[in-house]
Amino acid sequence: MKMKNRILSICFLALTAVSLSSCNKFLDKDPLGQIAEDEFFNSETNANAAVIGAYRTMTSPFSYGQSTLIVPEFSAVHVRHSAVYPEYETFATHEIQAINPWTSNMWQALYATINAANNVIDEVPNMDGSMISEEKKNIFIGEAKFIRALNYFFLVRAFERVPLKLKATKEGDDIKTPQAKKEDTYAQIVKDLTEAIAALPKENPYTGDAGRGRASHWGAKALLAKVYLYQAAYTNDYKKAADLANEVITSGGFSLVSDFSTIWTTQNTNEAIFELQFDDQVTNPLAAVANDNPSVLFFAKDSTVLDLYDDADKRKAFTIKKGSNNNYFMGKFPNFSPSSQNVTVIRLAELYLIHAEAKARVDNSVSQAAYNSLKMVQDRAGVTKAIGSFGSLANFITAVQEEKERELMFEGETWFDYVRTKLAMQKYKTLTKEEFMIYPIPTAQISLGGGLTQNPGY
Repeated sequence: MKMKNRILSICFLALTAVSLSSCNKFLDKDPLGQIAEDEFFNSETNANAAVIGAYRTMTSPFSYGQSTLIVPEFSAVHVRHSAVYPEYETFATHEIQAINPWTSNMWQALYATINAANNVIDEVPNMDGSMISEEKKNIFIGEAKFIRALNYFFLVRAFERVPLKLKATKEGDDIKTPQAKKEDTYAQIVKDLTEAIAALPKENPYTGDAGRGRASHWGAKALLAKVYLYQAAYTNDYKKAADLANEVITSGGFSLVSDFSTIWTTQNTNEAIFELQFDDQVTNPLAAVANDNPSVLFFAKDSTVLDLYDDADKRKAFTIKKGSNNNYFMGKFPNFSPSSQNVTVIRLAELYLIHAEAKARVDNSVSQAAYNSLKMVQDRAGVTKAIGSFGSLANFITAVQEEKERELMFEGETWFDYVRTKLAMQKYKTLTKEEFMIYPIPTAQISLGGGLTQNPGY
C-alpha cells in the first residue's frame, strides 16, 4: 500500500502542471492548481495537463533529472562522487547490493512516470467530442505511449525482468504483477512506439521549446531505432534498426550542429530529437551539482576519462573540464546558476552511430554506407579514420561503440551499450560475472509483497 500511495501522490501532484495549448514555452509559469480526481479528463486543457504531468515526473532527481543518467555513468566508470558514498561507488566496482537505495529510487520514479502515462492511455480514449478533438486525443495518447516506452526501455536494460504494468494503479488495486521476460517487455515497447508513430503527425504540432520537449513522430521513430538495436542482441535482426535510423537521418528535420558545444550551451538545437526541458523554475538537479561550484557532488572520474579522447578531438576540452583542486568536471551541464540545462535524451549523432553499427551488421562488412554514418560524427569531432583502418567487421563495431562512448559521455548510454554487446566484460576489470551486468531488483520493492523475485547472482 505504501508504494501505491507514493505512486499516486507523485502522479496526482504532477497533474498540477499547466496546459501549454496557447503557449510556446514547454512549461508555463502559471500554476493550474490542484485538479480534483473526477475532473482530470473532462477537457482538453486537463488532459494536456495530465500529459505534461507525465513529462514532469521525469524531471525528478531519481529519474532523468539525475539518477538515470548518473548511475549508469558510475557503472561506466566515468564519474565519481565528491565524498565516498558506497551506494554510488559500488556501481563503479560492479558490486551492487540489492539494498542499494539508488536502484530503489530509480525503480519508484520510473514506475511513477509509467503510471502517469498509463492514466492518460486509460482515460483519454473515453473522452467524447465535446471535451476534446479526435486529433488532440490521438496526439496525447501517442505522447503517453512514447513516455511509457522510454521508461520501460530504461527498466528492461537496467533490471531485465520487470513488472509490465499497462493500466494505471488506483487506490485499492492489487499491486501484484508478474515480472515479464525481457522479450515480452521489448515487444510491448515496440508496440507502444509503433502506435505512437502512427498517432503522432510528421509535422510537429508544437512550436518553440515544446517542439523538442514533447514526443513527436520522429522522436518515436528515433527511439524505436535504438530499441531495435538493443533488441537485435537476441533476435539478430539489425535491419529494422538500420532502416529506421536512416529514415530519421534522411527525414530533413534534423542536422548535426557544427560546434559540438552548442548542443548544451544552446537549448533545443536542430540536433535534438527529444530533449527533456528544464528552466529557471523547473531546474535540473544534476546540472546543479555537476560543475565547479560550491554544491558540486559529481566529478568526472579523473584524467583516465580524458585519455579516452585523442588530443585533436574537438569534444575533449568541452566534455571534461579541469577545475579547482585538480578535479575534473562534466562540461555538458554548464547552466548551473540557475540549473536550467536540458537533458538530451536522444539526438541525431546517436542515430548516425546506431545506423553505422546496424548497417555494417546487415551488410556483414564495413560498407560505405555504414562508414559514412560513423564519418559524420568523426568529421565534426576532427578525428576521422579511413575506411580501411578498421581491418575487420568486429573491429569496426567496437570502434563505433567506442565512438559512441566519447560522443555520448555523461549522457547515461555507455554502460548499457557495452552490456548490449557484452563488451563490458572486457572494458571493466571489476566486472567478474555476466550476471552483474544487470542491476539487482531492489530489496525494498521485493519486501512490499508484490511477488517480485531477485535477479540471479544477488
